[in-house]
Amino acid sequence: MTVMLIVIIYEVVSIGGVSLYLYQRSKKSTAAGVGSEFANAGRSLPWPVVGASIALAVLGAVHVFGIMEVSWAMGGISVWFSIAHVTLICVICLVTGRFVRRLKVNTIPELIRKLFNDRVALLCVAVIAGQTFAILTMEVQALGIIFNALTQNAVSTEVGTLIGAAFGLAYVLLAGMKEIGWVNMINTVVMYVGLILATAYLGKSLFTGDPYDGYSGWDAVQAFFANPPADVVQPGPVPVEQYTSIFGTPGLSGSLVSFGIATVIAVTFAQGISQMGLQSTMAAKNEKTVVKSLWVAAPVNGLFGIFTALIGIAAFAAVNSGRLELPANAIPAKQAGLALLLDLLPAWVVGILVAAFLGAVLSTFAITTLSLGNIFVNDIYVQRNPNATERDKTKWTRIFIVLAAIVAVIATLNKPEIVNGANWAFAWLAPIFWNVIFALFWKRNSKAAATVFIVCWICVILWTYTPFRLATGSIPIPYITLAVSIVLGVILTAVLPGSKPGYFKEVRQQREAAVSKANQ
Repeated sequence: MTVMLIVIIYEVVSIGGVSLYLYQRSKKSTAAGVGSEFANAGRSLPWPVVGASIALAVLGAVHVFGIMEVSWAMGGISVWFSIAHVTLICVICLVTGRFVRRLKVNTIPELIRKLFNDRVALLCVAVIAGQTFAILTMEVQALGIIFNALTQNAVSTEVGTLIGAAFGLAYVLLAGMKEIGWVNMINTVVMYVGLILATAYLGKSLFTGDPYDGYSGWDAVQAFFANPPADVVQPGPVPVEQYTSIFGTPGLSGSLVSFGIATVIAVTFAQGISQMGLQSTMAAKNEKTVVKSLWVAAPVNGLFGIFTALIGIAAFAAVNSGRLELPANAIPAKQAGLALLLDLLPAWVVGILVAAFLGAVLSTFAITTLSLGNIFVNDIYVQRNPNATERDKTKWTRIFIVLAAIVAVIATLNKPEIVNGANWAFAWLAPIFWNVIFALFWKRNSKAAATVFIVCWICVILWTYTPFRLATGSIPIPYITLAVSIVLGVILTAVLPGSKPGYFKEVRQQREAAVSKANQ
């Protein structure tokens, strides 16, 4: 209960304190918390806040429990999920994030509408909203796991999702993006204090008093995998003896290709154009702010997954050597990591670390629900109600945030696999990424874009629900959508009639024409 109390106090103070501060400031401005101020902080966030928000927007359930889950099944290969997010953040801060800020769009479908047309944008609304919702269910699942572990199984994961969702709504409902940004700054500091403390304590606590082959601490974990007990069952494609390697099994069908590189492709070319990935950049002061935020976002996000991978690997060793017992109804891959921390670390260290875990998950929950609300208002409600006021938009954004959270809690009852579920969801956005790049820098062709979108999405459906997956030799879906997006996209954009110049080329041509006309 000590840990639970520390976590609850921290979340109430951090979220409540920021909310109260922003509320007091809002009394001085009738615009605060309304319209663009709610959805994108009035495009006023400084680079440290933008960096922390980018990092935590894509650092949630998947980085915390998803990586622990994968490391339980495949060991150190799970670190590739963190590597993927470093490449992703470079793409956001140096490419896509810069340009959505320059174009001053509020949503990705709005960007698609500007580059192509309304019909292509409508296609993207449904897919981007569905993909964002899928990620939201992962976050809600993680909230349930955290509160279940904190109460030592007294609160079920289902009830835990309700408690977590309530905290998540408090994170976003009052002041929107500005509230998320500043709470994220606090969570970033606490997160790394907790990680440093936990790493130090785990090094002293792992297997002490009962050394494995004369070792203790992290050395004992390595010794376990060098010579695992004969009765240990290999849970995934990587032999238990290779769990401490980040390269997994080699070859075209090995885990490095099927999981590691596939994850880099899935994450980079999906989150690089996702609403949740770019929501923070839309709130930046300017384009330079987005670029500078890279120095905060990349290290904050990238280092985190290395630690959670270590926890998952250590938990596997602890459970399979009989040093850690789990409740009879526990799902080891999902819950062993947190159980290990609760078992070995002092309550105050666990409290700080779990508060950081919860803050990371809540930040992604908040940015995801805000993204869904933003898409609903800007790309559906406003299209049908063009005369809607800023207060109307804010009201409906808040309503949809609550509805999205409720539906996600219900959907989470199935407990989908976190990392693989996320990578599947990411596959839907790859064609959008590449067609946006083509449209910005090369050519724009609405028919080509729509065709590539539809073909890619049909491939995802066939790969998921038919024997097509077996017919393709079980090639991971990120490779398929990447190949279709680039090859088919280049061919159709090049040959179909009706193409326009790339957006930036067209802007430059218009500027040159205006200068030429002025000089005549």
